Amino acid sequence: MFTYKSPLDGQQAKPTEKPWVLLLLCFVWLWPGIFSHDLWKPHEPYIYEAVKDMIATGSVVAPNVHGFWYLETPPLYLWVGALFQQIFSPWLVNAYDATRLATPFFMVLALTFAGMAGRALLGRRHGRSVVLILIGCAGMMMTGHAMDSMAATFMGYAMGFYAFSTVQTRPALSGFLLGLSWVIVFLSSNLLSVFLMLMVALFLLFYARWRTKRYAISLSFAVLVALPLGFLWPNALAKTNPDAFAFWWQQYALGQLNHLSFKQFFSNLGYYLTVMSWSAFPAWPLALWTIYRRQYVSAFMLKFCGFWFLTILFILSLSNHQATENALPLLLPLAVLGGAQLDNLRRGPAAFLNWFGAMTFGALAIFIWLGFLAMNFGWPEKLAERALYFSPYYEPKLYAFAIVFSLMMTPVWLWAVTRRHLRGRQAVTNWAAGMTLVWLLMLSLFLPWLDKIKSYRPVVDQMVSSLDARTVAAIETAEVCIQAQSRQLVLLTAWREYSDLPINTFEYQLNDCDYWLNTAKREPFLVMGQADPAGWAPVWMGHRPRENNEWFVLYQKQAKPKRATMVQPEADSEALWFSSALDRPETIESTSVFSR
Repeated sequence: MFTYKSPLDGQQAKPTEKPWVLLLLCFVWLWPGIFSHDLWKPHEPYIYEAVKDMIATGSVVAPNVHGFWYLETPPLYLWVGALFQQIFSPWLVNAYDATRLATPFFMVLALTFAGMAGRALLGRRHGRSVVLILIGCAGMMMTGHAMDSMAATFMGYAMGFYAFSTVQTRPALSGFLLGLSWVIVFLSSNLLSVFLMLMVALFLLFYARWRTKRYAISLSFAVLVALPLGFLWPNALAKTNPDAFAFWWQQYALGQLNHLSFKQFFSNLGYYLTVMSWSAFPAWPLALWTIYRRQYVSAFMLKFCGFWFLTILFILSLSNHQATENALPLLLPLAVLGGAQLDNLRRGPAAFLNWFGAMTFGALAIFIWLGFLAMNFGWPEKLAERALYFSPYYEPKLYAFAIVFSLMMTPVWLWAVTRRHLRGRQAVTNWAAGMTLVWLLMLSLFLPWLDKIKSYRPVVDQMVSSLDARTVAAIETAEVCIQAQSRQLVLLTAWREYSDLPINTFEYQLNDCDYWLNTAKREPFLVMGQADPAGWAPVWMGHRPRENNEWFVLYQKQAKPKRATMVQPEADSEALWFSSALDRPETIESTSVFSR
């Protein structure tokens, strides 16, 4: 009923694209960045440790990280990550990669539902266009290839988008999928994300075509599905751990909804429009083309996509939390609108899009290949110096598979962008292929170099190497110990993942250990060998490359402790306090965002 057939359909050229090409492109797009690297901030260390604890303790309701509840998001992504880790690790991939497989799992489902929505709203062959536009958007890259629960949230949005598109043709199925999408969004995000979808459902009633019996049936089914399933996890959490439930409810469940305000509306609106200008390209120019030619498209489709986009943008602009990934739901209506008139895009704009993509991605590909040569062979010399500056821990190492695969994909992309008689669909395909090529080259040729920047492993290796062999042996046999504060979760995760040496923890008062591992937000300005703070002397300090706001400091206990002192940094810097934990426990750095 809602599939619109354009009057110009009979004038369109016979389609030449092959479905298997789209499947191959999507398959290649899914995997770069999933394998062969350590845990990267901001989310991966916490998520992996929560999954690890879930497997070890069986605590699927209230996972924790080093003794602190991890309730920033409900545990749907953790459940899937734990399942994949138990299935695929260690016989196929390591534990990091197995957990990270949850992301392509959710992204496959998200792209499938988005394509089905495109087909339902626009007709046959248009579902592929929607998928191509989505994977060509830069905003999909980081979330679609990292250990991040937002992948599950985006899948829930895509499922809900498809459910709305089938309301009048399959009301029961639409209601079931809509309710299930609310549950998935809730179990991977928070109530604000569910609130966004509920507002879309309510605002659609302003359009007469939605005030129907079928839509009422669909919403009724959605409520019947969502309420019992959505209450399962909060109810289990409240019964098994009331304190954890209270903490989650106060800090995360309603946190964003409690801070909706018009005070920052225009600044937030400007922020998200700016984000969309680059993260949703080329979806938004193609959507504007469809709006310009709105007489040739379905009014229902146009208004539905408009309601979805404007409602979510409005609610996001009221929230006090700005994040690029929050804008992902806005890609869905833009991709559908962009695909509506893609086959009728004039040759001039199509040729410009293809030329712009060829120049942009071609230049980036050349730069990546030159950077690969520079970091591994020292040529070009200036580029090699910059590569060493940004990743000083990197040691040249060649991986045959990455090089061969990159060499294969580069000429394939060159062949695609040099085809003649391009139309809109081929231009978008070339853009998506270019985006995929650059991401693939970056996350294959540059992956070891990037890993040395984003991983804590080199920092831990430097700390361990600062200890002599006798001390290391004594730590291994528990004759000597290292301690760290229990709230420094990133520090503990880094040490326990990348070092075989045991580490003790303390809450506020230092234990009777010979070494103390601490963190600081700015450079400590400590003189090596000086016993400061009281009774402790720094023996090593360091940080990840170019991250000067997170320092790791290893102290050694001194025989004669002295009174605690305050180290005063430069006038325009944040003051750092280093004092005895016995005297001033409140001054110890804490990086935890969780609670016991």
